[in-house]
Amino acid sequence: MIQFSTKTATLSLALAVTTLFSGCATTTSPEARSAYDQTQQSLKSKPVSIVSDGCLIRVEMGKNDILYEQSNLSSLAMMATVEEALSEKSLKVSRTTAPFVCGVLSKEALTNMDILVTANAKDELNVAYPVLSSTNNLSQATNQNYLTLLEAFSQDKRKEINKANGKSVDLGLDNITLETLRKIEGTDKVFVSMVTGSKPSFGYSMAIGVTTAVATGGTGFATPQQGQFHHLYLVDLTTNTVDWAKSTAFTGQVFKMPVNERLAYKGMLAPLYAE
Repeated sequence: MIQFSTKTATLSLALAVTTLFSGCATTTSPEARSAYDQTQQSLKSKPVSIVSDGCLIRVEMGKNDILYEQSNLSSLAMMATVEEALSEKSLKVSRTTAPFVCGVLSKEALTNMDILVTANAKDELNVAYPVLSSTNNLSQATNQNYLTLLEAFSQDKRKEINKANGKSVDLGLDNITLETLRKIEGTDKVFVSMVTGSKPSFGYSMAIGVTTAVATGGTGFATPQQGQFHHLYLVDLTTNTVDWAKSTAFTGQVFKMPVNERLAYKGMLAPLYAE
């Protein structure tokens, strides 16, 4: 394990999985409502697909831990939940794919973290990139296209999407990737689903609490707050845009095993579909 003095970097990484993704709620303007209604109509004319990712992190004193099993199962559970929600809106879901664990994180970030392959496993340095999901039997070329799609949701791009307030945002994918993904998905309408979260370990919480108590003369006890978020993006592979996005905290058991098989929450598709 690395020393406590390097914790700032690893904590920042965990916060990147939660805080930078969390977004904020906004009121739907009449212009946005009109755009959402038009988007609804376009979705009725062709099938849609779902690409899912999960990334749950345990914050440690040294290198943070990728919770592989929980991330993998949360991604699959949320993918099934999103499919159910879309089907309830009479949309045809033609394909669902969950290719990676923490596919949204960079190679540098992933290979500077430990990984717990199962809930009871000993943590070890992660050397894999990308980290394949348990259901991934795709070719290397196909994996690369999915990785390029997820990499498009950079920190700056997510901020741009959050500030758009319902307006379409250019995703910036190259034409070859767009064409290839359209062939793979069999449609140009793709919902990208991401479950992210971080949770401080008991050891880290105790250490930070003791440090805080010493620093404040025993008058305070502070620990990082656990958080879990769902992010849903509607991507148009013809126009190369994100046409709708939602980021919100949700409840459900994702950090402990067994992970909930269904992770539904109220308003999953709002305000795209008025609730």
